[in-house]
Amino acid sequence: MLKGYKTEILPCERQALKIRQTLGTCRYLYNLYLANNFEVYETLGSGFFVTAFTFDKYVNHVVKKELTWIDECGAKARKQALMNAERAFKNYMEGRTHLPRFKKKHEQKVKAYFPKNAKGDWTVWRHKLQIPTIGIVRLKEKGYLPTRAKIRSGTISYKAGRYYVSVLVEVPDNHSSKLHVEGLGIDLGIKELAVMSNGVIKPNINKTPRVKFLTRACW
Repeated sequence: MLKGYKTEILPCERQALKIRQTLGTCRYLYNLYLANNFEVYETLGSGFFVTAFTFDKYVNHVVKKELTWIDECGAKARKQALMNAERAFKNYMEGRTHLPRFKKKHEQKVKAYFPKNAKGDWTVWRHKLQIPTIGIVRLKEKGYLPTRAKIRSGTISYKAGRYYVSVLVEVPDNHSSKLHVEGLGIDLGIKELAVMSNGVIKPNINKTPRVKFLTRACW
């Protein structure tokens, strides 16, 4: 099964700059997608919207030509930001949530998705973690993340000057394992004290010569 972990990381200045640039790009694309679909919604009415897949093509072929800094953010991180925006917009159209709001920089509610691109990505040591495109980053809380577990995916967030990583880890499903317990049947009797299902017989101590002698002595 999958288990989520969240812990603070301590990136160097170069890594912190890369994280902030990625978060800023993801926030910009999220808002750009919403603005585009708000316009489509007002023009064509409910039931019409641009999918994240289609809008990602628009970003790659049109937007990046004017805003070259968008390419500094990983393609999969950009696509995940658009998918998050699509989910928020579809939930509104289907009546499950309110109209999605633009993400503001000071609210710091943006997360950046970092998929596994190379073999060593998301490797965990006791005091450090290798994050895709970011590199090896120190962990503030040593030994919190399981070092031998397999990380499926991870995101990075920023709040109040601190950086956090959230990961989904594969852990053994202990609840699915069956508990095997061997039972032991006991039959209490008069002739014998107890006869057990494993063949062991406990004799009646009241019939032993010593007990009989002590009983007669007490009388």
